Amino acid sequence: MMEYLTSSFEAYAESYLAVLIELYLIMDVLLLIYWLKPFVDTKKAVYASAVVYYAHWLISSHADTSKEMDRILTILFLVLAIVAAWLLDNKRNPVQKIFLFFIFRLISWLSIELLSEIGFWERDFLFGFDWYRSNLEAVVTEFLIWNPMQYALALLILYLVIRILHKTYRYKRDELTWQEFILLLAPAWTLLLVKPIISSYYLLWMDGMKNGSIKENLPANPYRALFCLFAFVPVVTVISLYQKLKEKQEEEYVRDSVEKQVGDMSGHVTHIEEIYERMRGLRHDLGNHLTVIERLAEDGKTEELADYIKELGDNTSRLQPKVKTGNAVTDVVLSETADRCEREGIIFESSFAYPEGLDINPFDLSVVLTNALQNALEASSRVPFPKIMIRSLQNERVFIINIKNIMSEKVSIMEDGLPVTQKHESGHGYGLKNIRSIAAKYSGDIEIRQEEQEGDLYFIINIMLIGQ
Repeated sequence: MMEYLTSSFEAYAESYLAVLIELYLIMDVLLLIYWLKPFVDTKKAVYASAVVYYAHWLISSHADTSKEMDRILTILFLVLAIVAAWLLDNKRNPVQKIFLFFIFRLISWLSIELLSEIGFWERDFLFGFDWYRSNLEAVVTEFLIWNPMQYALALLILYLVIRILHKTYRYKRDELTWQEFILLLAPAWTLLLVKPIISSYYLLWMDGMKNGSIKENLPANPYRALFCLFAFVPVVTVISLYQKLKEKQEEEYVRDSVEKQVGDMSGHVTHIEEIYERMRGLRHDLGNHLTVIERLAEDGKTEELADYIKELGDNTSRLQPKVKTGNAVTDVVLSETADRCEREGIIFESSFAYPEGLDINPFDLSVVLTNALQNALEASSRVPFPKIMIRSLQNERVFIINIKNIMSEKVSIMEDGLPVTQKHESGHGYGLKNIRSIAAKYSGDIEIRQEEQEGDLYFIINIMLIGQ
């Protein structure tokens, strides 16, 4: 076998490399799919853009085009891939789509460029040995082993960098603005400009070897290798710093939002005060009411007596909360939810009881309930037979709230365990983050599940608080 390979080395070497390049390009496209998936809502957006991306590789690899045409085709297919991803992802987050493709092109080039430089070192190292230069079998063996290893290592580096970026880029579903786009790509602009410079250097050297003006092979250069290696650092660093800034901003927003919602509970306090004022008035007039009832009974005016008692009962019932929990603030929150459900034809079931003997602030608890029930009400507007259920469980210091509602379809869950919001305006989707923030205040957390129960799909949230 080796004798055949050495005798026809030039004939099969080109075909061998062509197959390796095709395999590398296929794996490169698969890594593009892996890179894009966490950022999009629909898989078809990823696959369609990957097909366009691969079509460009096929054309550039097999078509005999000029350098200028290659650049035009590169830009054209890159734009087409971005547009395909944007259109099929419900026209969501277009700036981020541009950023994702730019970053992938950059790190893909850097990974293969780094291994190319290492390949030059490997070649120069082996050519330093006489036994290698004089042994055709050794040359063929090195060719067969090193080339697939080189492409495999380049793909491995690309995969590892993608893994790091996935972990670093936490807020994958947040809308990216043009200002943020410019900030994130600030280190990449220079790197992208270096790419054609290095390519021109390679082409110039190869042309020199063809026309005989250059006698030596392209030499290894440690500075090019270090450039490729260190070029990954600013890309990852800037994204990491940006995400930390986003995290800090979100924490401040959630904190301010919770404080605002606690302040908004003053409206419930006013409502409660009005109820108690009316109850005090009712108690004050109770003697007069009893006197009227007694006289109507003595006079035998049964019809008037029945009407009077009914009106008195109606007035009394209006003062009572529809849902009683053992706390005036949560009574109002759940009663208002029950009233809205009644108006909108939503089945509402509550077995919530305010925790006993725990130092859980009722206003914190009302923020938790308000946010969770508001999400449930919004989801209920999209189903034909809506239903919301809330219950609570207390086991010593642990207090758990369970809220579930029927939903129309499953939602995607992000890495932080929260669902992907279906709206993208600023400030939307912070309800569950507010709940988690308050749960953390009481050394607790939230759990979200989506389950089929009795033929319906339910969204379930469990909120755990630990009191003292």
